[in-house]
Amino acid sequence: MNRTAKQLVDYVPQYVSLYDVDYRDDLDGHEDIQEECIRSNSLEKLYEKAYKWYEEQESSNMHGYLEETRKSMESDGCAEQFEEHEDEIRELIYDRNGSDPVKDLIRNSSVTNFFYSLGVEISGYRTDIPWRGESVAMACYKVRRALHLKKGQFDEKIEELVENAAYGGELRIYFNAMFDRLVSEDAENDFRSIRFYGNVVVAIADSLNGSGHHVRIPLDLTLPFRRDNLFVDSQVHYSYADEVCGMANDWCDSTKWETGMTPSTGSVRKSRMAEHQKQEAVYEKIFRSGKCTFGDMNFKRHRDVRYSNGYPAGCRCPHCGTFWID
Repeated sequence: MNRTAKQLVDYVPQYVSLYDVDYRDDLDGHEDIQEECIRSNSLEKLYEKAYKWYEEQESSNMHGYLEETRKSMESDGCAEQFEEHEDEIRELIYDRNGSDPVKDLIRNSSVTNFFYSLGVEISGYRTDIPWRGESVAMACYKVRRALHLKKGQFDEKIEELVENAAYGGELRIYFNAMFDRLVSEDAENDFRSIRFYGNVVVAIADSLNGSGHHVRIPLDLTLPFRRDNLFVDSQVHYSYADEVCGMANDWCDSTKWETGMTPSTGSVRKSRMAEHQKQEAVYEKIFRSGKCTFGDMNFKRHRDVRYSNGYPAGCRCPHCGTFWID
C-alpha cells in the first residue's frame, strides 16, 4: 500500500468479521472431509470447502465494509481517493478480518469416532469351511503381542474378544477425538507416537463383511504413530460403530489418548483398510455410472436386488450376480 493509501487506513474498521458461523453449523455431517484432512495431514481441504460454503456471506460482508469505508471517506471529501485505492482498501479489510469459519465449525462440532489399526489380522470362521482359519489360542497370542501383554493378563477379556469376533477381522483400538487434534500439518515432522490409556476399547472388526466384537481393557499402551493406520470409522465400510453395532457417538469415550513427538519403540504393520477404501471408491464410481460390480457386498450399490427362498436362500443382484446368503 503506497503512502497516500496508508494515510487512509483509519477509515477502515479496526476490527473486521467477514464470516459469521451459526452455532448450529458444524462438521458432524461431514466426516468425509475430516477423513480427507486426516489422510493429507492438512486442513486445506476443509478450508476450501468452508470458503465455498461462506462465499456469499463473505462477499456480502465485504461489500458492507467497503460501503462503510466509502461513505466515511465521502463525508471527508475523499471520494476520489477511495476509487483510486479501492483494491488496496479491500486487501486491508482482509488483513483485519479476525473471523475464521473453519475454527468456528470445529468449535461447534462433536467428537468423531476413530480407530487406530494395529495392523494385525485375526482369522476366524469362513463360509466354506467349518473351522477357524487359526486356533483361538493363536489368535489370543496375536492380540496379546500387539497389546504388549503377557500371558495371564486379561486372558478372559481377550478370549471373549476372539471368540465373539467369530469371523475374525482387523485388531483395532477405538477412541473419540476432535479430528483437528490429529492433524499436525507438517509432513516432515508428523507425530511419532500415540498413547492409549484408561479403559481402552479394543475391537476385532471385519469391515469387508460387517461383523466384529469389542471389549474394554485397562491399558497404558504407547505405539508408533502411523498415519496410514488412522481412520474415521464412518468412512470405512462397513463401519463397525455405526453399520455393524449402531453405537451412540460416545461409546468409546473410555479410551484416552495423546500423540507425542518422541519416537516409540517397536513397529506397527500397515493396515489393509487403505486399500479397502480405494476399492470402495472404485465400486462407488462404477455404481454412479449406472452399473454394479460382482463381489461388491454393499447392498446399497446394487439395483433391483431380489430375495429367493430356494437353496441356498438369500438375495441376488440380477445385473452382476452378487449373492448374499442368509
